[in-house]
Amino acid sequence: MLLNVSRDCFRLLTLQKMEKKIELWPLINRYELLTKRIKTLKTWIKNDGYDYELKNAVKLMKKDKRYIAKKIVEILSNDAVYREACRILGVKDSVEIAILTVELPLHLPITRLKGLLGYTPNKNEGRYNHRLRKHVVEFAVSLYINVKRRVNVLDKAVGIVNCLPREKAIYRLELMTLKALRKAYLLTTNPAGR
Repeated sequence: MLLNVSRDCFRLLTLQKMEKKIELWPLINRYELLTKRIKTLKTWIKNDGYDYELKNAVKLMKKDKRYIAKKIVEILSNDAVYREACRILGVKDSVEIAILTVELPLHLPITRLKGLLGYTPNKNEGRYNHRLRKHVVEFAVSLYINVKRRVNVLDKAVGIVNCLPREKAIYRLELMTLKALRKAYLLTTNPAGR
């Protein structure tokens, strides 16, 4: 049965890619854990009204999170898909794009990726990858904030932010990010398609 499937339909997984993933997984897990803890501590400080020296802990965690983000980007700096995605999206370096490049099965068609991340009308009835969706949302929010701060971003992103309300603009930026990642994958695996 598998002999009938062409070789192009299988995603090639080289030893170098597997080694890179094995090296990145602990860093990605630590990054996500720190993100979650920082958010929790900030909520406690905000809701309780008491500091309990938690602000110092948050500062140390943010410093550690920046260091880990820098390491993740450094490891993926030579990855063709990551570089192409950053170029298409108009960003220099992004840890969220790096994580999505490693974790998302970009060999799938865009409709399957949308289903995997819950970008369907019924959000797959809640059965989608919430962790990866959170990374897409984080990148879209940072893109939205950069447009509002008038930092150099894509004209397409500026047009989306200026024409739509906040929630709809972020949703459209999420879809734009997903499409850019898929396009970057296709361009790097099939250079003749440029």
